[in-house]
Amino acid sequence: MKSIMYHYVRNKSKLFPNQNILEEKKFVNQIKKFSKTGLISSYEDLFISSNKYLPTFDDGFKDHIYAAEVLKKYNSIGIFFIPTTPIKSNRILDVHKTHLILGKVKSSEALNELIKYLYKNKIVKFINKNEKSKYKLAYKQQFDTDDKKQFKKIMNYYGDLKLKNKILDYLLKKFEINIKPKDYYLNKKEIKYLNSIGMIIGSHSETHTLLSRLSYREQFKEINNSKIYLEKIINKSVDTFCYPYGGKISYNDNTLKILKKLKYKLAYSVDYRDISFNDIKKKPYELPRYDCNLF
Repeated sequence: MKSIMYHYVRNKSKLFPNQNILEEKKFVNQIKKFSKTGLISSYEDLFISSNKYLPTFDDGFKDHIYAAEVLKKYNSIGIFFIPTTPIKSNRILDVHKTHLILGKVKSSEALNELIKYLYKNKIVKFINKNEKSKYKLAYKQQFDTDDKKQFKKIMNYYGDLKLKNKILDYLLKKFEINIKPKDYYLNKKEIKYLNSIGMIIGSHSETHTLLSRLSYREQFKEINNSKIYLEKIINKSVDTFCYPYGGKISYNDNTLKILKKLKYKLAYSVDYRDISFNDIKKKPYELPRYDCNLF
């Protein structure tokens, strides 16, 4: 099975010309192409080794209503991994604040403004040096500029977790970016709709924080609370999970223990290869996925 990871499925925006998106037409062409080999059509297909394609969608964007309806036309389903804080707290997640900033301005400009802010406010320990070394290979498979990779690594991998929200809010204001959460993310009614047309709803944690940076207790809260919240929305068990940021550096042994304790059945990472029968049976919490841009 080939599991394919999608994020933004939308057409280019004049306001965010630099945003990494997959245009709707290209998405439809991909699904049409995959349908010739075979797309999964049931929950049970997730546990069978086959040549079929499994579309998965991260982050719970409004875009995913369109994507789900395209899949429905091809008698297929996908997994929609949803972080729950945007719905519960009506706020944009830090990871998406980063996307919005880099989508509107040049990465060099964003990085310069970040450095200026840290200098002006005498913040000298924003970057955790140990974590900088630990996560130095983050985004190695992406073709972004060095400035863009550096900005994303600082904000997503080793910037101070308690300070970055305030800094990102400052940068959003600086670059005149004002996006309302209700226009950006799926709401409860829309999640129920996806479920009603056969799509699988999976957890993507609460806040999309890098789990490997968190303690066991913090990870448990992220993974458990999101599961409970989504189950109340769709009145059905949620037993699939997707790691925020993906890749083996995004989770650890504590994460795997928590998934097993909470009776999740499958969890998806990012590793560019097919899912084998051995993966499903022996490593169900470390299933590989391809990035859609490879296709």
